[in-house]
Amino acid sequence: ITDRGLALIGGGLPSLQSLDASYCRKLTDKGLSAVADGCHDLRSLHLAGCRFVTDGLLFSLSRNCKNLVELGLQGCTNISDSGLADLVNGCQHIRFLDINKCSNVGDVGISKVAEVCSSSLKTLKLLDCYKVGDESIFSVSKFCKNLETLIIGGCRDVSDESIKSLAAACKNSLKNLRMDWCLNISDSSLSCILTQCKNLEALDIGCCEEVTDAAFEDLRNGEIEFSLKVLKISNCPKITVSGINMLLNQCNSLEYLDVRSCPHVTKAGCDEAGLVFPEYCKVNFTGSLSEPDVLV
Repeated sequence: ITDRGLALIGGGLPSLQSLDASYCRKLTDKGLSAVADGCHDLRSLHLAGCRFVTDGLLFSLSRNCKNLVELGLQGCTNISDSGLADLVNGCQHIRFLDINKCSNVGDVGISKVAEVCSSSLKTLKLLDCYKVGDESIFSVSKFCKNLETLIIGGCRDVSDESIKSLAAACKNSLKNLRMDWCLNISDSSLSCILTQCKNLEALDIGCCEEVTDAAFEDLRNGEIEFSLKVLKISNCPKITVSGINMLLNQCNSLEYLDVRSCPHVTKAGCDEAGLVFPEYCKVNFTGSLSEPDVLV
């Protein structure tokens, strides 16, 4: 698939609302901008792996596609903060934004998106955007009260303070949170997430090596209605069977638990402690079970 084909789509399908051209690796701004120019009612555009896409396309979308609500740009490493700022100047109702592995995006761009799309933004994916730090999370907390999914795995500059603000601001909306490899996350902010975000369904804190059982202690203090279904804590060496037990005492909805590479959480240890897992819960001690894709 080349720019020539995209130009024909742009010229021939003016009512087009959804386009997924992910991994069509020959595409550039030229063909995709032709779609933006010709398809003014475009609502959803997915371009994962289209590495030649630049800020120029975001400017075209802003100018022509005011109804855009869903944009996937995973791995489009030529996207920058200025492109995101251009995008939301015209596209102010973005609900879903996937910029996983867009390594040139930082706090300036994310903060602009959060401010402009405050009421609409529900899903924000920032996996391995290593320039993203606390400033972005504080902005999301300040403006985006309806956020449901946040992916910040690999954003190593994110720390406890901004996560605490997120827990307080999005306590009623947040459903999915992935923050594996956020090495500055510790018990204090994780406890806030667990005790305040009552609708949380999926949580990934893999490789957050400072987290201990203490993160789960506050669960015992309240009448917390838990809806957590997926918990991934692989490679968290300070979590033990005791911490898992505290969680299970408050959570009977768990469907998948990943405890791989947790040296103090073994099947034998859980059996010896008499842990009772929910009937349909899959516990991954060493293998690679098929995992729910809710956090991808």
